[in-house]
Amino acid sequence: MKRILTALVAILGLTLLAGCLRVEGEVTISETDTLSGEVTVAVERAWMIEQGQDPESLVDGIEEDLAAAPDEGVTGQRYDDGEYTGITLTLTRTPLDRVASATGNALTITRDGDEYVVTGDFSELNATEDAAPWSVDLTVTFPNGVTAHDGDLSGSSVTWHLSSDDPALRATGPVPGAGEGLNVPWIPVIGVLVLLSGVAFGWFSWRKRRR
Repeated sequence: MKRILTALVAILGLTLLAGCLRVEGEVTISETDTLSGEVTVAVERAWMIEQGQDPESLVDGIEEDLAAAPDEGVTGQRYDDGEYTGITLTLTRTPLDRVASATGNALTITRDGDEYVVTGDFSELNATEDAAPWSVDLTVTFPNGVTAHDGDLSGSSVTWHLSSDDPALRATGPVPGAGEGLNVPWIPVIGVLVLLSGVAFGWFSWRKRRR
């Protein structure tokens, strides 16, 4: 996995120079603190050639690393639409802590106590004045609903469409089972206690009269 992450960071490192990056992904957080789904990372082919980079060899290197680590829960398929070239990664129960490493900390998905926290900041893609347009379209599905977000919510999924004008994202969602046993139905309990108190008072009054 370390070699795979190094290759992905290399792609992101290239794009940080000019922002010629497109990321599209749909991932699901599991209650086992893992991530599954697909993410396509692609760079503008013409820009890479202008920078003296070989698009094919860069993707070849990632494919070789994936083939060398078949048990890491990550597989890849070459992506090329004629304008952008890169790779589509399929994640299968990938540990959450590897997301930050794979994206150079641009995206992090962590578990903080009883809550999952998703944060992203791609503002470094705007580091230069002549940075080319870039886009990040990402959907994250939480296992137990969403408590806060700054994207588009649909059920337990949050979608963001990031660009140079809106480079950050954040969402949180509860861990399944968190807080169970703490939500006591106080009103019914109080009602039962009052009823029992009334019964007890009546019983003692009856006993007193019997004497």
